[in-house]
Amino acid sequence: MQCPQPYCMGQSSSDADGLRPEHLQIGAKALANEKFYTRRTTLGMLAAFPMVTAFGESSGETSPSPPATGSDTPAISNGRPRYHIAAPAGGWINDPQRPLKIGDTWTLWALYNPTYPDGGTNWRRWTSKDLVTWQDQGIAIPRNTTRFGDVWSGSTVIDTDNTAGFGAGSLVTLVTMPAPGSGQSCALWYSRDEGASFTFHDIVLPNPGQRDFRDPTVFWHAPTRRWVMTLSEAGRIGIYTSPNLKRWTFASAFVSDLVGRIMECSHLFKLHLYDADGRTSGDKWILLLGGNGTKRGFTVGTYYWVGNFDGTTFAPDSPQGQWLDGGADFYAAVVWTDPAAADPLASAYAIAWMSNWDYVNKIPATRNYRGQLSIVRQLRLQLASDMPRLFSTPLSAQNAISNQPVFGQDQTIADSSAYNWPTGARAIACRIDLTLTRIGETWPEKVSLSVRKGEGYSTQVILSMRENMVTLKRDASGPDAPDVGAWQRDRNVACDFSTGIGTISVFIDSGSIELFLNNGAATMSALISAPLKATGLQLSARNGSISVSKVTVRPVPETAILSN
Repeated sequence: MQCPQPYCMGQSSSDADGLRPEHLQIGAKALANEKFYTRRTTLGMLAAFPMVTAFGESSGETSPSPPATGSDTPAISNGRPRYHIAAPAGGWINDPQRPLKIGDTWTLWALYNPTYPDGGTNWRRWTSKDLVTWQDQGIAIPRNTTRFGDVWSGSTVIDTDNTAGFGAGSLVTLVTMPAPGSGQSCALWYSRDEGASFTFHDIVLPNPGQRDFRDPTVFWHAPTRRWVMTLSEAGRIGIYTSPNLKRWTFASAFVSDLVGRIMECSHLFKLHLYDADGRTSGDKWILLLGGNGTKRGFTVGTYYWVGNFDGTTFAPDSPQGQWLDGGADFYAAVVWTDPAAADPLASAYAIAWMSNWDYVNKIPATRNYRGQLSIVRQLRLQLASDMPRLFSTPLSAQNAISNQPVFGQDQTIADSSAYNWPTGARAIACRIDLTLTRIGETWPEKVSLSVRKGEGYSTQVILSMRENMVTLKRDASGPDAPDVGAWQRDRNVACDFSTGIGTISVFIDSGSIELFLNNGAATMSALISAPLKATGLQLSARNGSISVSKVTVRPVPETAILSN
């Protein structure tokens, strides 16, 4: 994907066909000295999750909530995310770049612009031992040091067998560069210091005259003993092969218009397919990418197909794919596996940019950063209703950054009795886990969980469990929210509650919420604009009663803020 300077990721549904201003508007700041660059048309759309009518509080909700006692009121934060990678002070961050494990350390890069909206993007580097706590290591690939411009999205591999000739074990990066005069092209950079710095080699896959030619993602295909690249092109994902990362040959193309004219940040990877009882029933390939569903009622997001790959061609099992996340802010996702795992194909990991091109340039930078990444999630491919689906779950290591957990009592809630949260549950940033159990044969009409509640604002998770639907409602999450439909619109995701039990895990940070339902069967990720003093919680039911159990709140202290 391209840099945010002029031309990036999932195009806003309001973008003019083929044009994007270089200088994006920030809040109410008008565009100045505009330059326009050719870019893709608005992506075509796939049917989104069915819409349901939300219920619950307005901004003036009066339902009971815990008293704001001294011991239950957290200290005011500086507003930076506490456990998400975010742009360094005053800077911009967007696309993450696929991490690599070098020894016992993970290295991740992301597009970073310290002078947004001007100047273009660098590759900035973070390292981690556990994929939860990250250390900022500074810029690894600087922008505008060659005549080909700044550096956009791409991918990095460890060249164990020295196929490229830069030395066994060297890191080789294929990255998009704008290449003025010839257009988006794939450049090769290499590193001999474990990705701390890179040396430019050359353009190895020039633009053949296409408008869109970007986001190279490379992996080694052992059966054919060659490298494979997926590349975003107009109306298709191009598949290329190479013996040495320098000479690339077109092999095939995956063509689809379900999620638009241009599909971005593609990843092709293999996982075991598990039955419902946990047994492996074979291996499948997944093609995962960024697409746009705005015209069908969704928004930009991460979409995938399951199928087979023979080293040349990807063949999906069905022309219809699936959205990985039902929220508005999970885009440009990258996927990787752990080569040191006992079974590297048992699961994969994913991280994404948490924002949306329909409003990212309208979010005020009031807390001295622009942009953050999601938490890392684990992906597992398993059958659900006889369909292979990616289940997403948070990492167990995520709990290590929290304070002592606060446990809530088991309770039955109904129309007249909301859940009584324990002292210490209020927090700017926390993880909340709970289980809901049906009483009798029928779920309540609605169950509403309100988080970051206060000063007339809150974000709601509304469970319509009779209809097997969950709604994320953030139109009243806080002040200074973008006045854009893509932000204000409720987001919905299907989730099966027919067993009579529902599990919920909610990750709340200063400016975001990530929701995992029924052990990863459905997820929703979104930015919120909650005031820093808004830390209230409320759980209530309408037209029925429900059992609430296994309530655990893990507050995340401000001292846990990542080294951003």
